[in-house]
Amino acid sequence: MNKNLIGLCAALILAGCGGSAGQKPQAPVEQRDVTGQAKSDTAVQATTDAARAKQQQDEEARKRAAAAAAAAAAAESSRRAAADQPIVQPLPDARVIEKPLTDLASTLKDPASPLSKRNVYYDFDLYNIREEFQPIVEAHAKFLREHKDLRVRVEGNCDERGSREYNLALGQRRADSIKRAMTLLGVSPKQIETVSFGAEKPKALGSNEEAWAENRRSDIVYIGIDSQQ
Repeated sequence: MNKNLIGLCAALILAGCGGSAGQKPQAPVEQRDVTGQAKSDTAVQATTDAARAKQQQDEEARKRAAAAAAAAAAAESSRRAAADQPIVQPLPDARVIEKPLTDLASTLKDPASPLSKRNVYYDFDLYNIREEFQPIVEAHAKFLREHKDLRVRVEGNCDERGSREYNLALGQRRADSIKRAMTLLGVSPKQIETVSFGAEKPKALGSNEEAWAENRRSDIVYIGIDSQQ
């Protein structure tokens, strides 16, 4: 009986020692697991940072594209607004002028006078009055100031290039530039009316620079005088 009890105790003691010895190698394994987790967390953070940077770049690119699209839309809107502005229609030529028409017509046709020149020409796609044509505008403005019963119609014209709507708008700006210059020189706005013919009233036929240069112009027409010649 005692021998059996002693053998059982010895077996238990040996089993306990063996279990303790088997647990010792776990520490290095746990240490490796912690190190691997740290490396994994660092990789995840790097991936997250890269994704955020890419998202920010994409957002900035979208903002730049939206700004460019808005600028293009604004430019197109301005162009259309200019093309859609109302065109002034010419009034009837009939008007009673107190002074003899023959005398005024002779004055206006005198080759030695700048009044015989009725055309102002422009550079391509522009409507500002070139310096060489300013004396003509000034001469007609002075004549109109001296003859307040006279009226003129300034007709704006373009070459054949461009759409009908664009050319009508450009021709109107050309006619208005003459009127604005004359009113600044003291002519009553009531003496001047403007109209645009766009490319519908060419002075020269042809599709070349010579013809186009002739057609980019404003004509100064004396109402009640030029229509009777």
